[in-house]
Amino acid sequence: MLFFVTGFMGVGKTTIGNQLAQILQVSFVDLDQFIERKEEKSISDIFEELGEEEFRLLERKHLLSLIKKTETRTVIALGGGTICHLHNHIDILQNGICIYLKTDWLTIKENLKKLKNRPLIQQKSENELALLYHKRVPFYELSQVETLTNTGFEAKKVAESLKLLTNR
Repeated sequence: MLFFVTGFMGVGKTTIGNQLAQILQVSFVDLDQFIERKEEKSISDIFEELGEEEFRLLERKHLLSLIKKTETRTVIALGGGTICHLHNHIDILQNGICIYLKTDWLTIKENLKKLKNRPLIQQKSENELALLYHKRVPFYELSQVETLTNTGFEAKKVAESLKLLTNR
């Protein structure tokens, strides 16, 4: 069983996904980190050298390789835009449980100030990021499980509630 963790930049996909994996006693993979290892480049460098469209093709290739090679239970933290592409979305929903970490825009906006190394943050204005967030929300909301992450709970508490919500 695969557990895919999705949501916008800065919602805690890696942190909460890692906590969930520990609670479920399963493996954890961060898709962006996996891509960086396989490509031997940072996500920022890939964006800069190849552009977003080529990055999305690489992202799809590596997502599919994770889905195909992962036979054990694993939590996979997706990139913020991974699920917004139709074929990725279908493969994610057909191969596991997708968990949407929901956070309001104002909280995300504050979190993004701490994440200056993200390519989209470097390339887009605050208004453009807000539009991107609102464009992506309908894709995130198609996930099988949704939980709020701006509740003031620690990542571990959110992960524990996700364990209950996923019935695992």
